[in-house]
Amino acid sequence: MVKVASAAMPADKDRDADKSFVELVRSYFRYYCERSTIHCVRYLYDAQLHNVERLIWGVLLVTSVTLCCSFYMLLSERYGAQKLQTVIEDSQYPVFHVQFPAVGVCTDNRVNWSKLEAAKAHFLPANASESVVEAFVTLVKYMTLLRFENFEFSTSEMEDTNFEIVDFVSLSSLAYFLALRCEDILVPDSCYWRQTSFNCCDYFLLEKTEYGLCLVFNSELSYRSQMLVKREGAAFYPKHNAKAGQGSGLNFNLLLNDSFKCPDSTVTDNVFIMIKPPTQMTNVVYSIRPNTETHVAVRPQRTRTDYNTRNIPPKRRNCYFEDEEVDFGTSRVNKSSLISNCRTNCHESYLVRLCNCSLPIFFVRNEKVRNCTASSLRCISRHNDIFSYDKHLEEDSYFTASKPGMSCPCLVSCDLLEYFTSTTTLPLSPMEMPTSPALKVFKVDVHYQVEMMITYRTSLEFTNIDLIANLGGIFGLCLGASMVSGVELIYFLTVGFSVYLYDNNYYAILRKNLKSKWAMGLRYLRNEVSHTHQGAHPAEPKSKSKLRHPFSSRANAW
Repeated sequence: MVKVASAAMPADKDRDADKSFVELVRSYFRYYCERSTIHCVRYLYDAQLHNVERLIWGVLLVTSVTLCCSFYMLLSERYGAQKLQTVIEDSQYPVFHVQFPAVGVCTDNRVNWSKLEAAKAHFLPANASESVVEAFVTLVKYMTLLRFENFEFSTSEMEDTNFEIVDFVSLSSLAYFLALRCEDILVPDSCYWRQTSFNCCDYFLLEKTEYGLCLVFNSELSYRSQMLVKREGAAFYPKHNAKAGQGSGLNFNLLLNDSFKCPDSTVTDNVFIMIKPPTQMTNVVYSIRPNTETHVAVRPQRTRTDYNTRNIPPKRRNCYFEDEEVDFGTSRVNKSSLISNCRTNCHESYLVRLCNCSLPIFFVRNEKVRNCTASSLRCISRHNDIFSYDKHLEEDSYFTASKPGMSCPCLVSCDLLEYFTSTTTLPLSPMEMPTSPALKVFKVDVHYQVEMMITYRTSLEFTNIDLIANLGGIFGLCLGASMVSGVELIYFLTVGFSVYLYDNNYYAILRKNLKSKWAMGLRYLRNEVSHTHQGAHPAEPKSKSKLRHPFSSRANAW
């Protein structure tokens, strides 16, 4: 029990209460030291140890606590840095688990010139003047080279043509009408998938790319490809392949005729092969020359980013999750199939910004802006230096001359599937050469390079679990403490200390002192306390007491 001195004066009682509280704290600290599970603490009040020994153990305890705090700061800095690490998740991942890439076929010549007369009859009025017909023919000539990233002509040459009189012609409709279709360039009975013949035109579909309208195999972007998904099932289309090597994937032959080209055109007879994910609109192309056999070896690679990196800004982890959004002003990207087309959406935003129109043959139809017309080709040609170059945001720091271009803050998907390609081109044998010089033959073989692919996983280098485990190890090494020791310390500082004070009747003394101080405060406010004799009893209160006020004229006013 706590012994309180029975002094007559309140000041003496306060000093005794304070002294009793200090003694209780000292006694309780000794009680904790005798029972603590933290090393060194129990030696601080061990009666069998000399003061020098207690000092040594105290210095050791302080040193250990200092080391713990230092290590904690280092761990906190490492945890706050949130560094990422990419490791090999599986080095023998079968390629049949991922989709075979979409294969695009784009000719350098963008129109079928043999359909010119049919186009005149379809798009021009019956009584069209010679100037309108001449402007229309010139427009078709320009469209033979129309692609988003390479459409450059002299300004004077474009200004000499009165494109305004054929602005009523829809460029998209004209491009679809004049496009080289599957039956025009693909050789019948030459298409094989996994060494099994199929009808070429059932799977090579006309789709949009930044090179214009191309024939694409194994894509899922167009309406017809979506019908293939429904017909064959999402598990079987886009197609998968398990084998590697020549002849194990996609094989097809192309046949180009000189009648497809404008007589005075500068376009070549080359064909461009595009390898891309099935959900991606466009990608880089590989040029192949006529009368050759080209083998395209594909090596897939997958990189997956853990969801525990979600709290890191996308620019730091360099990817977007499917439910994240990015806005380019003209379109929003919030799905997996559109994240891969982020750069295409960005390119469209530049076209809208500079020419105030969009071309649906290159991009997804945008209802917010008008479609480009024939006269808009001048603007596209004038800004070709920008449209033809994708510019990184920080590349000017490494070049002496700044080059204009399109800066797109695009990131890839956090579940990224990439296809790395290598091409081998061989000339055809004399037996395989076409019989007529006007015909050009292309043999193409697209196959996997390996049957097993490497998958990578990107994750936080230092996670919450790593932080907790390292902290536990450090506290165990320096203090021999654990999580239970921490709970024990908190208990002794809160609940245990409160119970200890209650058991020693401290709250009753505290309550009594508080009541005494409260009563004295009220008497002081009523001017019932004598300031002349601090040791004597207060005088009898007057019948009509009055609260003290700082503006009172009384002698003992505040």
